[in-house]
Amino acid sequence: MTPGTVLLEAQHVTQRFRLPNGQNLETVAENVAMGLEARGVYGPARRDAVARAINLVGLDGFEQAYPKELSGGMKQRVGFARALAVAPEILLMDEPFGALDPLTAENLRSQVVDLWRDPATGVNTLVIVTHSVEEAVFLAGRIVVFGSNPGHVREEMTNPLPYPRQERSPEFEEMVDRLHAILTATLLPEPAPAAPQRLVPFPRVHVSEVTGLLDHLLTRPDGKGPVFELAEDLGVDYDRMSAVVRAAEQLGWVTTPGEIVQLTAAGREVMAMDDAARKDVTRARLAKQPLFARLVAMLKEGEGAVEDEEVLADLTIYFPFIPAESLFATLVEWGRYAELVDHDADAGRLMLLGWEGAAEARVE
Repeated sequence: MTPGTVLLEAQHVTQRFRLPNGQNLETVAENVAMGLEARGVYGPARRDAVARAINLVGLDGFEQAYPKELSGGMKQRVGFARALAVAPEILLMDEPFGALDPLTAENLRSQVVDLWRDPATGVNTLVIVTHSVEEAVFLAGRIVVFGSNPGHVREEMTNPLPYPRQERSPEFEEMVDRLHAILTATLLPEPAPAAPQRLVPFPRVHVSEVTGLLDHLLTRPDGKGPVFELAEDLGVDYDRMSAVVRAAEQLGWVTTPGEIVQLTAAGREVMAMDDAARKDVTRARLAKQPLFARLVAMLKEGEGAVEDEEVLADLTIYFPFIPAESLFATLVEWGRYAELVDHDADAGRLMLLGWEGAAEARVE
Protein backbone atom coordinates (compact mmCIF):
# COMPACT_ATOMS: atom_id res chain seq x y z
CA MET A 1 0.00 0.00 0.00
CA THR A 2 1.15 3.56 -0.68
CA PRO A 3 0.85 6.17 2.09
CA GLY A 4 -1.97 8.68 1.95
CA THR A 5 -4.19 11.07 3.87
CA VAL A 6 -7.91 10.85 4.66
CA LEU A 7 -9.70 14.18 4.37
CA LEU A 8 -13.37 15.05 4.86
CA GLU A 9 -14.41 18.53 3.74
CA ALA A 10 -10.70 19.46 3.60
CA GLN A 11 -10.24 18.43 7.24
CA HIS A 12 -8.17 15.53 8.57
CA VAL A 13 -10.23 12.62 9.89
CA THR A 14 -8.96 12.14 13.44
CA GLN A 15 -11.52 9.81 15.00
CA ARG A 16 -13.43 6.75 14.03
CA PHE A 17 -15.35 4.06 15.90
CA ARG A 18 -14.95 0.41 15.02
CA LEU A 19 -18.29 -1.36 14.87
CA PRO A 20 -19.96 -2.98 16.75
CA ASN A 21 -18.22 -3.24 20.11
CA GLY A 22 -19.01 -0.57 22.67
CA GLN A 23 -18.15 -0.17 26.32
CA ASN A 24 -19.41 -3.22 28.22
CA LEU A 25 -19.99 -1.24 31.43
CA GLU A 26 -22.16 1.38 29.75
CA THR A 27 -25.78 1.11 28.67
CA VAL A 28 -27.01 1.17 25.09
CA ALA A 29 -27.90 4.85 25.42
CA GLU A 30 -24.49 5.68 26.89
CA ASN A 31 -22.72 3.80 24.11
CA VAL A 32 -24.75 5.56 21.44
CA ALA A 33 -23.87 8.92 23.02
CA MET A 34 -20.09 8.34 22.78
CA GLY A 35 -19.63 10.13 19.49
CA LEU A 36 -21.81 13.05 20.57
CA GLU A 37 -19.82 13.43 23.77
CA ALA A 38 -16.59 13.52 21.75
CA ARG A 39 -18.10 16.35 19.69
CA GLY A 40 -19.12 18.32 22.76
CA VAL A 41 -22.87 17.78 22.36
CA TYR A 42 -24.65 17.70 25.73
CA GLY A 43 -28.04 18.24 27.34
CA PRO A 44 -31.33 18.00 25.43
CA ALA A 45 -29.57 18.00 22.05
CA ARG A 46 -27.64 14.86 22.98
CA ARG A 47 -30.69 13.11 24.46
CA ASP A 48 -32.72 13.86 21.33
CA ALA A 49 -29.97 12.62 19.01
CA VAL A 50 -29.53 9.40 21.02
CA ALA A 51 -33.28 8.72 21.10
CA ARG A 52 -33.56 9.35 17.36
CA ALA A 53 -30.65 7.03 16.52
CA ILE A 54 -31.96 4.24 18.77
CA ASN A 55 -35.38 4.57 17.16
CA LEU A 56 -33.89 4.41 13.67
CA VAL A 57 -32.25 1.04 14.35
CA GLY A 58 -35.28 -0.41 16.17
CA LEU A 59 -33.81 -0.66 19.67
CA ASP A 60 -36.52 1.27 21.51
CA GLY A 61 -36.94 -0.17 25.00
CA PHE A 62 -33.31 -1.28 25.24
CA GLU A 63 -31.86 2.12 26.16
CA GLN A 64 -30.82 0.98 29.65
CA ALA A 65 -29.69 -2.52 28.64
CA TYR A 66 -26.01 -3.48 28.73
CA PRO A 67 -24.13 -5.08 25.79
CA LYS A 68 -23.88 -8.42 27.60
CA GLU A 69 -27.69 -8.59 27.58
CA LEU A 70 -27.93 -8.20 23.80
CA SER A 71 -27.67 -10.64 20.91
CA GLY A 72 -24.96 -10.30 18.27
CA GLY A 73 -27.33 -8.60 15.84
CA MET A 74 -28.54 -6.15 18.50
CA LYS A 75 -24.95 -5.27 19.43
CA GLN A 76 -24.30 -4.55 15.77
CA ARG A 77 -27.31 -2.25 15.68
CA VAL A 78 -25.94 -0.39 18.72
CA GLY A 79 -22.84 0.26 16.64
CA PHE A 80 -24.95 1.58 13.78
CA ALA A 81 -26.92 3.80 16.17
CA ARG A 82 -23.68 5.19 17.63
CA ALA A 83 -22.54 6.12 14.13
CA LEU A 84 -25.93 7.53 13.09
CA ALA A 85 -26.24 9.67 16.23
CA VAL A 86 -23.62 12.10 14.93
CA ALA A 87 -25.46 12.42 11.58
CA PRO A 88 -22.54 11.29 9.40
CA GLU A 89 -22.47 11.95 5.68
CA ILE A 90 -20.27 8.90 5.13
CA LEU A 91 -20.57 5.60 7.01
CA LEU A 92 -17.58 3.22 6.79
CA MET A 93 -17.98 -0.45 7.74
CA ASP A 94 -15.37 -3.22 7.66
CA GLU A 95 -16.90 -6.72 7.47
CA PRO A 96 -19.86 -5.59 9.62
CA PHE A 97 -21.73 -8.89 9.31
CA GLY A 98 -18.81 -11.33 9.42
CA ALA A 99 -19.27 -12.43 13.05
CA LEU A 100 -23.03 -12.98 12.80
CA ASP A 101 -24.98 -16.12 12.03
CA PRO A 102 -26.37 -16.24 8.45
CA LEU A 103 -30.00 -15.43 9.36
CA THR A 104 -29.07 -12.47 11.57
CA ALA A 105 -26.64 -11.19 8.94
CA GLU A 106 -29.30 -11.43 6.22
CA ASN A 107 -31.83 -9.49 8.30
CA LEU A 108 -29.29 -6.85 9.28
CA ARG A 109 -28.16 -6.34 5.68
CA SER A 110 -31.73 -5.49 4.73
CA GLN A 111 -31.95 -3.08 7.66
CA VAL A 112 -28.72 -1.37 6.61
CA VAL A 113 -30.12 -0.79 3.11
CA ASP A 114 -33.32 0.63 4.62
CA LEU A 115 -31.33 2.93 6.93
CA TRP A 116 -29.15 4.15 4.09
CA ARG A 117 -32.17 4.90 1.89
CA ASP A 118 -34.02 6.65 4.73
CA PRO A 119 -33.50 10.44 4.34
CA ALA A 120 -33.88 10.80 8.12
CA THR A 121 -30.45 9.22 8.71
CA GLY A 122 -28.59 11.85 6.72
CA VAL A 123 -26.14 9.24 5.39
CA ASN A 124 -25.21 10.09 1.80
CA THR A 125 -22.55 7.43 1.24
CA LEU A 126 -22.08 3.94 2.65
CA VAL A 127 -18.70 2.21 2.16
CA ILE A 128 -18.49 -1.47 3.11
CA VAL A 129 -15.52 -3.84 2.95
CA THR A 130 -16.60 -7.43 2.34
CA HIS A 131 -15.27 -10.74 1.05
CA SER A 132 -18.80 -11.95 0.18
CA VAL A 133 -19.81 -11.61 -3.47
CA GLU A 134 -23.50 -11.97 -2.66
CA GLU A 135 -23.24 -9.31 0.05
CA ALA A 136 -21.56 -6.87 -2.33
CA VAL A 137 -24.25 -7.40 -4.98
CA PHE A 138 -27.05 -7.07 -2.40
CA LEU A 139 -25.76 -3.83 -0.88
CA ALA A 140 -23.66 -1.87 -3.34
CA GLY A 141 -24.42 0.49 -6.18
CA ARG A 142 -20.74 0.54 -7.11
CA ILE A 143 -18.36 -2.39 -6.55
CA VAL A 144 -14.58 -2.04 -6.46
CA VAL A 145 -12.40 -5.17 -6.65
CA PHE A 146 -8.96 -4.76 -5.11
CA GLY A 147 -5.75 -6.55 -5.99
CA SER A 148 -2.70 -7.08 -3.83
CA ASN A 149 1.11 -6.99 -3.89
CA PRO A 150 0.94 -4.01 -3.91
CA GLY A 151 -2.62 -2.97 -3.11
CA HIS A 152 -4.42 -1.51 -6.12
CA VAL A 153 -7.84 -1.20 -7.75
CA ARG A 154 -8.20 -4.16 -10.10
CA GLU A 155 -11.73 -3.64 -11.38
CA GLU A 156 -14.63 -1.23 -10.86
CA MET A 157 -18.21 -1.94 -11.85
CA THR A 158 -21.65 -0.38 -11.47
CA ASN A 159 -24.48 -2.42 -10.00
CA PRO A 160 -27.70 -1.26 -11.72
CA LEU A 161 -30.11 -3.55 -9.81
CA PRO A 162 -32.96 -1.57 -8.21
CA TYR A 163 -33.66 -1.65 -4.47
CA PRO A 164 -34.98 -3.68 -2.73
CA ARG A 165 -32.97 -6.47 -4.33
CA GLN A 166 -34.23 -10.03 -4.60
CA GLU A 167 -31.43 -12.55 -4.07
CA ARG A 168 -33.23 -15.30 -5.99
CA SER A 169 -34.00 -13.21 -9.06
CA PRO A 170 -32.27 -14.07 -12.37
CA GLU A 171 -30.88 -10.53 -12.56
CA PHE A 172 -29.29 -10.83 -9.10
CA GLU A 173 -27.78 -14.22 -9.89
CA GLU A 174 -26.45 -12.89 -13.21
CA MET A 175 -24.74 -10.04 -11.36
CA VAL A 176 -23.24 -12.49 -8.86
CA ASP A 177 -21.92 -14.64 -11.72
CA ARG A 178 -20.44 -11.56 -13.39
CA LEU A 179 -18.59 -10.57 -10.20
CA HIS A 180 -17.46 -14.18 -9.68
CA ALA A 181 -15.99 -14.12 -13.18
CA ILE A 182 -14.08 -10.89 -12.43
CA LEU A 183 -12.68 -12.33 -9.20
CA THR A 184 -11.74 -15.56 -10.92
CA ALA A 185 -9.96 -13.69 -13.71
CA THR A 186 -8.14 -11.64 -11.04
CA LEU A 187 -7.02 -14.53 -8.85
CA LEU A 188 -6.88 -17.31 -11.46
CA PRO A 189 -5.87 -15.52 -14.67
CA GLU A 190 -5.80 -17.31 -17.98
CA PRO A 191 -2.26 -18.38 -18.92
CA ALA A 192 -0.37 -15.90 -21.08
CA PRO A 193 1.16 -16.90 -24.43
CA ALA A 194 4.44 -18.76 -24.20
CA ALA A 195 7.35 -16.50 -23.29
CA PRO A 196 10.75 -16.85 -21.67
CA GLN A 197 10.35 -18.05 -18.11
CA ARG A 198 10.45 -15.35 -15.46
CA LEU A 199 10.74 -15.83 -11.73
CA VAL A 200 7.26 -16.19 -10.27
CA PRO A 201 6.42 -17.00 -6.65
CA PHE A 202 5.12 -20.43 -5.81
CA PRO A 203 1.79 -20.15 -3.94
CA ARG A 204 2.28 -20.30 -0.18
CA VAL A 205 0.16 -23.39 0.46
CA HIS A 206 0.79 -26.75 2.09
CA VAL A 207 1.34 -30.03 0.24
CA SER A 208 -1.66 -31.50 2.06
CA GLU A 209 -3.91 -28.72 0.74
CA VAL A 210 -3.04 -29.48 -2.88
CA THR A 211 -3.43 -33.24 -2.48
CA GLY A 212 -6.68 -32.61 -0.60
CA LEU A 213 -7.98 -30.58 -3.55
CA LEU A 214 -7.01 -33.28 -6.05
CA ASP A 215 -8.57 -35.96 -3.89
CA HIS A 216 -11.80 -33.96 -3.65
CA LEU A 217 -11.91 -33.38 -7.41
CA LEU A 218 -11.74 -37.14 -7.91
CA THR A 219 -15.08 -37.41 -6.11
CA ARG A 220 -16.83 -34.84 -8.31
CA PRO A 221 -18.50 -35.54 -11.67
CA ASP A 222 -15.93 -35.29 -14.47
CA GLY A 223 -13.33 -34.21 -11.89
CA LYS A 224 -14.26 -30.54 -12.02
CA GLY A 225 -16.17 -27.81 -10.22
CA PRO A 226 -16.42 -24.04 -9.72
CA VAL A 227 -13.72 -22.69 -7.44
CA PHE A 228 -16.36 -21.10 -5.17
CA GLU A 229 -18.06 -24.47 -4.65
CA LEU A 230 -14.73 -26.17 -3.97
CA ALA A 231 -13.91 -23.57 -1.32
CA GLU A 232 -17.26 -24.19 0.34
CA ASP A 233 -16.89 -27.98 0.11
CA LEU A 234 -13.44 -27.91 1.71
CA GLY A 235 -14.30 -25.29 4.32
CA VAL A 236 -11.77 -22.63 3.28
CA ASP A 237 -12.19 -19.06 2.11
CA TYR A 238 -12.04 -18.15 -1.56
CA ASP A 239 -8.62 -16.50 -1.43
CA ARG A 240 -7.05 -19.57 0.16
CA MET A 241 -8.70 -21.95 -2.30
CA SER A 242 -7.51 -19.78 -5.19
CA ALA A 243 -3.93 -20.09 -3.94
CA VAL A 244 -4.26 -23.88 -3.63
CA VAL A 245 -5.67 -24.06 -7.17
CA ARG A 246 -2.80 -21.93 -8.52
CA ALA A 247 -0.25 -24.27 -6.95
CA ALA A 248 -1.96 -27.33 -8.44
CA GLU A 249 -2.16 -25.58 -11.81
CA GLN A 250 1.52 -24.62 -11.79
CA LEU A 251 2.33 -28.29 -11.24
CA GLY A 252 0.09 -29.29 -14.15
CA TRP A 253 -2.47 -31.19 -12.08
CA VAL A 254 -5.46 -28.93 -12.78
CA THR A 255 -6.51 -26.40 -15.40
CA THR A 256 -8.77 -23.40 -14.82
CA PRO A 257 -10.96 -22.65 -17.83
CA GLY A 258 -12.96 -19.64 -16.63
CA GLU A 259 -14.00 -20.15 -13.03
CA ILE A 260 -13.99 -23.97 -13.34
CA VAL A 261 -11.21 -26.08 -11.84
CA GLN A 262 -10.63 -29.20 -13.97
CA LEU A 263 -8.52 -32.16 -12.85
CA THR A 264 -6.01 -33.10 -15.58
CA ALA A 265 -4.92 -36.57 -16.64
CA ALA A 266 -1.60 -35.89 -14.89
CA GLY A 267 -3.52 -35.00 -11.74
CA ARG A 268 -5.45 -38.27 -11.86
CA GLU A 269 -2.26 -40.21 -12.46
CA VAL A 270 -0.34 -38.69 -9.56
CA MET A 271 -3.20 -39.39 -7.15
CA ALA A 272 -3.22 -43.05 -8.24
CA MET A 273 0.48 -43.47 -7.40
CA ASP A 274 2.02 -44.75 -4.20
CA ASP A 275 3.81 -42.25 -1.99
CA ALA A 276 7.30 -42.86 -3.38
CA ALA A 277 6.21 -42.49 -7.01
CA ARG A 278 4.18 -39.40 -6.16
CA LYS A 279 7.26 -37.80 -4.61
CA ASP A 280 9.32 -38.61 -7.70
CA VAL A 281 6.77 -36.94 -9.97
CA THR A 282 6.47 -33.94 -7.67
CA ARG A 283 10.25 -33.56 -7.59
CA ALA A 284 10.45 -33.56 -11.38
CA ARG A 285 7.66 -31.00 -11.68
CA LEU A 286 9.06 -28.74 -8.97
CA ALA A 287 12.45 -28.73 -10.69
CA LYS A 288 10.74 -27.15 -13.73
CA GLN A 289 9.23 -24.34 -11.67
CA PRO A 290 11.33 -21.17 -12.14
CA LEU A 291 11.61 -20.45 -8.42
CA PHE A 292 12.65 -23.99 -7.50
CA ALA A 293 15.00 -24.09 -10.50
CA ARG A 294 16.70 -20.95 -9.20
CA LEU A 295 16.97 -22.46 -5.72
CA VAL A 296 18.59 -25.60 -7.16
CA ALA A 297 21.00 -23.43 -9.16
CA MET A 298 21.96 -21.52 -6.00
CA LEU A 299 22.55 -24.81 -4.17
CA LYS A 300 24.73 -26.15 -6.98
CA GLU A 301 26.75 -22.94 -7.04
CA GLY A 302 27.24 -23.40 -3.29
CA GLU A 303 28.43 -26.98 -3.82
CA GLY A 304 25.22 -28.46 -2.48
CA ALA A 305 24.48 -26.08 0.40
CA VAL A 306 23.49 -22.45 0.92
CA GLU A 307 22.82 -20.32 3.98
CA ASP A 308 19.19 -19.46 4.79
CA GLU A 309 20.06 -15.76 4.86
CA GLU A 310 21.31 -15.88 1.28
CA VAL A 311 18.06 -17.44 0.05
CA LEU A 312 15.96 -15.00 2.09
CA ALA A 313 17.89 -12.05 0.66
CA ASP A 314 17.34 -13.39 -2.86
CA LEU A 315 13.60 -13.80 -2.25
CA THR A 316 13.36 -10.27 -0.87
CA ILE A 317 14.99 -8.84 -3.99
CA TYR A 318 12.70 -10.69 -6.41
CA PHE A 319 9.48 -10.49 -4.37
CA PRO A 320 9.61 -7.33 -2.22
CA PHE A 321 5.88 -7.43 -1.49
CA ILE A 322 5.80 -11.04 -0.24
CA PRO A 323 7.09 -11.96 3.24
CA ALA A 324 10.36 -13.76 2.47
CA GLU A 325 10.12 -16.01 5.55
CA SER A 326 6.71 -17.31 4.48
CA LEU A 327 7.85 -18.03 0.91
CA PHE A 328 11.03 -19.66 2.23
CA ALA A 329 8.96 -21.95 4.49
CA THR A 330 6.91 -22.99 1.45
CA LEU A 331 10.05 -23.83 -0.53
CA VAL A 332 11.38 -25.90 2.36
CA GLU A 333 8.12 -27.80 2.88
CA TRP A 334 7.64 -28.70 -0.78
CA GLY A 335 11.36 -29.37 -1.31
CA ARG A 336 11.48 -31.72 1.66
CA TYR A 337 8.30 -33.51 0.60
CA ALA A 338 9.69 -34.13 -2.88
CA GLU A 339 13.09 -35.07 -1.41
CA LEU A 340 14.66 -32.31 -3.46
CA VAL A 341 16.23 -30.40 -0.57
CA ASP A 342 16.75 -30.74 3.16
CA HIS A 343 16.97 -28.02 5.78
CA ASP A 344 19.06 -27.74 8.92
CA ALA A 345 17.22 -25.16 11.03
CA ASP A 346 19.90 -25.12 13.72
CA ALA A 347 22.67 -24.35 11.26
CA GLY A 348 20.44 -22.12 9.11
CA ARG A 349 21.34 -23.97 5.95
CA LEU A 350 19.64 -25.61 2.96
CA MET A 351 21.11 -28.73 1.33
CA LEU A 352 20.50 -30.20 -2.12
CA LEU A 353 19.69 -33.88 -1.74
CA GLY A 354 21.61 -36.25 -3.98
CA TRP A 355 24.49 -33.78 -4.30
CA GLU A 356 27.96 -35.03 -3.51
CA GLY A 357 29.11 -33.43 -0.30
CA ALA A 358 25.62 -32.57 0.93
CA ALA A 359 26.02 -34.92 3.87
CA GLU A 360 29.31 -33.27 4.79
CA ALA A 361 27.71 -29.83 4.51
CA ARG A 362 25.12 -30.88 7.08
CA VAL A 363 27.68 -31.73 9.75
CA GLU A 364 30.23 -28.94 9.21
